[in-house]
Amino acid sequence: MDKRPPILYCHCAHADVIPADTRERILEALAQSGAAYEAVADLCELAARRDPLLKKFAEGGPVRIIACWPRTVRWLFAYAGATLPAGAVIHNMRKELPEALVPYLAPGEHTRGRKAGDRKPRLGKPAVPQFDAKKPGEWVPWFPVIDYDRCQDCRQCFQFCLFGVYAADEGGKVRVAKPENCKTGCPACARICPQAAIIFPKYVEGAISGDDAPPAADEGRPEKPIDFSSLAGLDIHEAIRRRSAILRARQEREQAKPQDMPVPKACPRKGGVGMPPGQDVPAKKHGHASREGGKRE
Repeated sequence: MDKRPPILYCHCAHADVIPADTRERILEALAQSGAAYEAVADLCELAARRDPLLKKFAEGGPVRIIACWPRTVRWLFAYAGATLPAGAVIHNMRKELPEALVPYLAPGEHTRGRKAGDRKPRLGKPAVPQFDAKKPGEWVPWFPVIDYDRCQDCRQCFQFCLFGVYAADEGGKVRVAKPENCKTGCPACARICPQAAIIFPKYVEGAISGDDAPPAADEGRPEKPIDFSSLAGLDIHEAIRRRSAILRARQEREQAKPQDMPVPKACPRKGGVGMPPGQDVPAKKHGHASREGGKRE
């Protein structure tokens, strides 16, 4: 009996952080494998709207996920209220080559216990799921998730963000409350997090993208929280002005030290690193393709 787990595949269709050739080769191998799998356009988008599919996978026993950094995937699932089991296997298409992943998808694997002889013969080449690009004006699911294994509840992100992305409960614990309010391509709150606890899954590289590697020394990350509490209740334009003044003052203090620590980079208004230009909020749902033994559900 084949004991390999079912597969969830994320096409990361709305960002250019995974090579197109890698995605296409792996998706084609899945379609040819006779596997029980779900191919989704964008795992971030499912997490943002807390799609029940994620809980189905998290609670359905062992699972194999083909997506991006494991830390990112686990906290996306957690944000959706679907904590992954400890035994979940996460393949990282940002790092692993197709040659390393395709052997897991050989015909007959991942068939939920069915023997090879139990599968109906196919006629012709199996269809590969296709995913549409976002239309101008549609929301690209760019938003942060919090790694609570690292978070120290300093509330700096909550004070820093002026767009209502974060909220705090009665105990002071910060959460991402309105992901659709985040400005596409802007990871500024992650750059000033002292613990590198904020992940932007579509960011191009480093700790901000969910990489487990230590943050680079030139990221400008503060050693301790910066007090942005004075921004509360201000008009948005005045809050931006004062926030910039706080960051400039910090930069001047750091420049007076023997070792420089550059100020966090400015936030782009549209587009951004690893993102197609000209895309911004508001939100719109996007679907996913489903496969069971190579057939559409």
